[in-house]
Amino acid sequence: MNKPAVKRRKWKRFKVAGGGLVLLRKTRFIEIGKPKLVEFGPIVDISMGGLAVQYLDNKSRVFESEELAISTTSDDIKVEAIPFKTLSDKEVSRIPGGKTIRNRCVEFGRLSAYQTYQLESFIKQNAAEINRDRRTGDERRQYDDPRFEDDAYREIYEQRMQVERRKSP
Repeated sequence: MNKPAVKRRKWKRFKVAGGGLVLLRKTRFIEIGKPKLVEFGPIVDISMGGLAVQYLDNKSRVFESEELAISTTSDDIKVEAIPFKTLSDKEVSRIPGGKTIRNRCVEFGRLSAYQTYQLESFIKQNAAEINRDRRTGDERRQYDDPRFEDDAYREIYEQRMQVERRKSP
């Protein structure tokens, strides 16, 4: 029986503690001045290779974009013109009024050295590490605790598990 290969992430993922936002670059018919950036949604998690963003699905966010920017809630743009491609776009929940909240996962394209530096700085300043257990359920259950090798400890443990420790009201 062949198990499918597990796809591992290349980059460590982080939660954005300070409230990061994703802005999409909206292309104009005539490009004059700064590009128009439309607020897309808050960052769920981020890595050096991509990010996940939750957004409210509506007509102003339907347009196609090839670049995004990352900002903080203080409207200070930290990283601009990041090329990306969408890996997945799933519905998370429905809210009254027929609107949906969606989760989009994107992979960054080729970043310049300066963009890489900006992205790394943003993660260091605004993100907290996500601790995820990468083992499967079977691997977690098969862990041999060295304390259980001692028979005396095992007996005490089994006795404690049989006693009802909750007090009834």
